[in-house]
Amino acid sequence: MQEKLKKFRPYLLNSLLIVGLFCLILIISKSAPFGSKLSIGKSDAIYQYKPMLYNFIMRLKTGTIFQYTFNNGLGNSFFFNFAYYLTSPLNLIAIFFNNPDIMYLSVILIKVFLTVIFCTFYAKKKGCSDLASFIVALSYVFSSWFMVYYYNIMWLDTFMIFPLFQYGLEKLINEKRIPIFVFTFAYLYATNFYLAFSVLVYALVYFIIGNFFYQKDNFKEKIKKTLLFFLSLIIGILIIAFYFHMLVVVKKQMGLGFSDASNSPYILTTLNFLKSLFFGNNILTIGFSGITYPNIALNTFIMLNVIYYFLNSKIKPRDKAFAFIAITLVIDCLFSPKLDYIMHFFHTVVGLTYRYTFIFAFLAIMLFIKNVNNFDQKDFKKMVPVISIILIILLLIGKNMTSKVFILNIISLIFYLLITIFYKDNKLFKTLITSFIVIEIFIVGLWTIPSNVKLKEEANRGNFNKENYSYRLNTIGQNDYVNKNLYSNQDVTYLFSSMTYNNILDLNNNLGFHSKINGISGNIYNDLYSLLFNVKNELYLEKIYTVNKNIKNVKFKENNIKENTEDLVFQMVGIKDIYDEEILKPIKSDELFNYYKTDYKYYLVQDNEEINVAKSREFETNKKVEQVLIYTLNEKKLQEIYEALKDKQIRYTSYNDDKLEGNINVSKDEIIFTSIPYDEAWEITIDGEKVKPIKILDSLMGIEVKEGKHQVTMEYKNDFSKSIIISISSFSAFTIIILINKIIKKRNKKFN
Repeated sequence: MQEKLKKFRPYLLNSLLIVGLFCLILIISKSAPFGSKLSIGKSDAIYQYKPMLYNFIMRLKTGTIFQYTFNNGLGNSFFFNFAYYLTSPLNLIAIFFNNPDIMYLSVILIKVFLTVIFCTFYAKKKGCSDLASFIVALSYVFSSWFMVYYYNIMWLDTFMIFPLFQYGLEKLINEKRIPIFVFTFAYLYATNFYLAFSVLVYALVYFIIGNFFYQKDNFKEKIKKTLLFFLSLIIGILIIAFYFHMLVVVKKQMGLGFSDASNSPYILTTLNFLKSLFFGNNILTIGFSGITYPNIALNTFIMLNVIYYFLNSKIKPRDKAFAFIAITLVIDCLFSPKLDYIMHFFHTVVGLTYRYTFIFAFLAIMLFIKNVNNFDQKDFKKMVPVISIILIILLLIGKNMTSKVFILNIISLIFYLLITIFYKDNKLFKTLITSFIVIEIFIVGLWTIPSNVKLKEEANRGNFNKENYSYRLNTIGQNDYVNKNLYSNQDVTYLFSSMTYNNILDLNNNLGFHSKINGISGNIYNDLYSLLFNVKNELYLEKIYTVNKNIKNVKFKENNIKENTEDLVFQMVGIKDIYDEEILKPIKSDELFNYYKTDYKYYLVQDNEEINVAKSREFETNKKVEQVLIYTLNEKKLQEIYEALKDKQIRYTSYNDDKLEGNINVSKDEIIFTSIPYDEAWEITIDGEKVKPIKILDSLMGIEVKEGKHQVTMEYKNDFSKSIIISISSFSAFTIIILINKIIKKRNKKFN
């Protein structure tokens, strides 16, 4: 019993220490939920991941999960959000909590905990001591990649499972054993196909090099392993057939496609890459939205070992060549837009870039493990001058990283070089190395945590009530910047309905919701948009109402917001001249700009023959002009539009996110307009007869209908039953085969 406990001790100790250190950093920095100074999430976590997790868990608790959701912008398939963000089974840990910050932290912590377990497992299987396994787990969990991206819960599963996946890949190549590889591959894809594709590309290259150029097997054996490799991939795909089916359905329904690699705005320079290697430099890479540096630093001790690996005389030349090829290929992907495009699943790199660089981080750790098992103190002492010169040159090249980071790395280098030169295999030296690594981690952890996003007033997030009539979830306070947007349907139409969901992005652009000047603006300021597209304000229409058939003739013009909105209203209800004109004189000037002020919260400004949504009540134009023309929505015309359409609204008899039913009066042959993105999964019946919807405004669903009183039913349907059966059957069959194989081996061993 004591032997078993001793075996599991490093797993438990490593997990408790590293998770505890992570929490301590959050507590000291007063990050939520341990304080109100900083948000635990940054960038997309504020707008997407944390609110989506909260929404998903609370819907589970209240039994209101549907295939469709009207909680995102104009509405979209639940499977899009689920497939891309929420499939990790570990997210369900949040079901034990109600506060969104605690929910979010619980998911992060369980993934950190398991990352430590899997790192420790890999290190121990490779013959590492307890100390070395602790350094491995600590370095990987607190690598720059993780410290910058820990709030991306949808990516943490890939980061977490990768050490186990690597172990399974090695097992397949060395011993032709596939269970770990199959299950980790299936888990990778089931939790995030985007990053999993990067890992698959890596695995394919690693397998080819490892099997055909590294292993000494005969050609026949190599072919057997190749067939086994692809068989493993097929079994993994069958296990997650449901997930792949869901992705295909989502792509078909939402019109998702691949982007163009040539348009990538991010270019990684050699200097930025070198700077990113150094511990502590990840503070330069955070920004509010993340920028191009790959964020692959671990700590100075690992950096030192990467260089020593290629100088270590005990490492075989073949091993060095294999490691050099693997690292070079990953680095090449960072510098080559085309390779980077492939690694990003054929999508242009935008926003938070180089998501797959955790592969490089773990490769560095693999070299450290190899060094630990082949360390020669005398040999290392000879290499100290060379290693020192290389690292100091790299540091000097990246000197402009910040003086604090430079000093931290210099101190670290000197300390580690000295401690390794005079290293003795006793508790004092082990404690010194461990303590210094922990101190480094702690300092940089505190540097990395700060974000531009401050927590504002606390809202009442404990309740989760459906808002009557408009069926929007609205439990988040209007001034709560961190959490509000997914619940009020304000400020999110661009961000969420527009994810290439059948041209909704173009619709928003053409109607001035997303403009060159303003970036992302909110529906709350655009009364006309709010009226027509069911965003709650003083005047708004339901999502379904009838309009003139002329709406089919509307063709939006690029960069012509005024004409587009006027034409849309005229074709819908025949009302003209919806804007008032006003000339503004400048309130102040400088050398480059004149500045203007208006009392209107939302308006269009004509500047340099282009019409855009203005930034705020005070604004400057692109050029120093003496006066500008602004267009403001006429309130009387807005009321006229509402009066023309209010009696044409649907009268709901029942509704939820999957099914809408109601009655509608049609005075003449018209189009039933819906502010619902066009989606083939909607099954529509008029008076019990199935009808095929048409696409209006090149993005929304419309229904042609005759004069009279009609009963309308819209039901969102997707059938995944067959793919679920395939997944369950494949998983069960493969598990049973493994168990039977183990029983047979045990019996044979017993009889022998």
